[in-house]
Amino acid sequence: MLASFACFAQISTQEEEEKQTSFDYYLANPLNINLVTEPELQSSLLFSTEQIEAFLRFRNQLGSFQSILELQTIPGWDLDFLRKIKDYVVCNPVHPSWWKPNSSTHQILFKTDWTAETKKGFTEPDLRSKTRYVGDRTNQMLRYRGQLNANLRLGFLLQKDAGEKDLSDFSSGFMEFKSKGIIEKIILGDYVNQWGQGLVQSGGFSLGKSFESIKATQKFNLGGLAYSSSVEYGYYRGVNTTLKITEFLRVQAFASYRNLDATTGTDSLGNNYLRSRVEDGFHRTASEISHIDAMKEKTAGANFCYSPLSFPLVIQLNGVYTAWSLPKPIGIGYKKAEWSGNRLQNYSLCFQYPIRNIRMVGEFAYSGNRQFSILQSGASSLSKKIDISYLFRYYAAGYFSPKSNGLSENSENLNEMGLFLGLGYQINKRMKLSSYVDYFRFPGPKYQVKESNTFGWEFLNRLQWEKRHTARAFLQGKWTRKENKDLIQLSLDGHFMALKAWDFHLRAMASKLGNEVGYLLLQDIKWDRGKWSMQSRFAYIHTPSYDTRNYAYEPGVPYSFLLPAYAGKALKTTLVIAYQWNREMALAAKWGRIQYRDRTEVGSGLDTIEGNTKTDITLQISYKMH
Repeated sequence: MLASFACFAQISTQEEEEKQTSFDYYLANPLNINLVTEPELQSSLLFSTEQIEAFLRFRNQLGSFQSILELQTIPGWDLDFLRKIKDYVVCNPVHPSWWKPNSSTHQILFKTDWTAETKKGFTEPDLRSKTRYVGDRTNQMLRYRGQLNANLRLGFLLQKDAGEKDLSDFSSGFMEFKSKGIIEKIILGDYVNQWGQGLVQSGGFSLGKSFESIKATQKFNLGGLAYSSSVEYGYYRGVNTTLKITEFLRVQAFASYRNLDATTGTDSLGNNYLRSRVEDGFHRTASEISHIDAMKEKTAGANFCYSPLSFPLVIQLNGVYTAWSLPKPIGIGYKKAEWSGNRLQNYSLCFQYPIRNIRMVGEFAYSGNRQFSILQSGASSLSKKIDISYLFRYYAAGYFSPKSNGLSENSENLNEMGLFLGLGYQINKRMKLSSYVDYFRFPGPKYQVKESNTFGWEFLNRLQWEKRHTARAFLQGKWTRKENKDLIQLSLDGHFMALKAWDFHLRAMASKLGNEVGYLLLQDIKWDRGKWSMQSRFAYIHTPSYDTRNYAYEPGVPYSFLLPAYAGKALKTTLVIAYQWNREMALAAKWGRIQYRDRTEVGSGLDTIEGNTKTDITLQISYKMH
């Protein structure tokens, strides 16, 4: 689920790409309607503001739900909407004895995939290079998730990449307890934090810049979230607890200790130092294996959340202390202003306060090297047809928090100032116009840019049309100017649902950078009938270089997410077949093949394939027991 975070800064803002990660996550981790919180409902992207308010009012009056069927009586929750969300919510009544199983659910999933053609890393060594991968060519993942009752949930994951030795190369696990008492939540194992607007701690979902401007400009305080993703970085390992001190004061505290992959160096005095953190998770060659557990990280932090009962104000005070076993040296060139050392304190003050119909949120963050950052945003519905939002951000050149992820043009929250303005206009019942403009400036030099005070902007327009149960489409244009270069992207997308079993999807995309023009045409056909479902894709790719690449969500086996960059001159065909064997067991397979017309080898380094084709095969089996 969290794998998407690394790519939000690059993907085109299409509805499928933005929401698919969230939906896949909640398919595997349904929301328990008896314990779900308002921030969790908001961040799921499944519900409107009016539906959330109606749900919370109904639950407060009812006390607790005994059946999922009771949702039909909530105003604004009609049968069409309930059919859409039925796979994302569950009703597990709160049991007075939290350790006793009640309405338990268990899921075991195993997935393996490989490339049919032989990559250089799996061939015999030659005179030029003896470096080869130490393991076989398969990616493998084994995942278990169990909901013992409304209070207790646990899970674990084992995973290996192609070229690694065995399935235990990466392991992750958690046990999570929730209740309505003083101890609201305890997580043992792996977890992430989502605090405030993400300048100190940012886990969970992050849309980045999006035509969904209100959701993109405001994050929600989700606290600690259990983690069982196959992404091998960006999480903590230890204990995370949330206490409900009073009705208006909650305290979350965590402590973590884990080993990190890193490259190291030795100075003139013989002392080791950190060159860079290694976050790709690959342990396939002797060199990559030497990076394993090269640095130790100790982290502790606390979040104090004050929300008075008399008026709708939320104030959060956050603090995190991080200690690394290796120091990060003072940078050179454009990195000279960045943080250095091996001890770091991060603090922030967050607020959330509605002024009439404007929801105001903000965060002021300060790091131990006397650098600060500010993020402040507001969103409002001016009428039933018009929504507006804005977000102002300032990130100092030396600001650093290892887990920050605020809205940004850069991959890190530093050396940037910007203003984002969003607009949504419901033209009529079926048509909506969404727009945003984002102006950003980089006060200091940055990667491949020597000058200070460089600037840029991004403008997006998206016209959407939908006829319920029949068809939907959008036309989108985006213009980005940065470092004196203009990137123009156009997208036309249409879905047509024929009868009940068939879904046709067509997309045309084009990117223009300077004199280069790249385009992508793809056709999806989906058939879903009873136990069987099939989805095929045919894509025509034509780009002069990787600079004019296009991104599009690609069909995959259930619970998976793939967002490839389509570049070069090629044809790609994909076929996904899923079969629900019985109530408990499901099987799925995927075949994808890309054939290039502009090269005689695919990939680079040890991933090089001799020839112009690459064929990927995926097999998956899942078992779910209620």
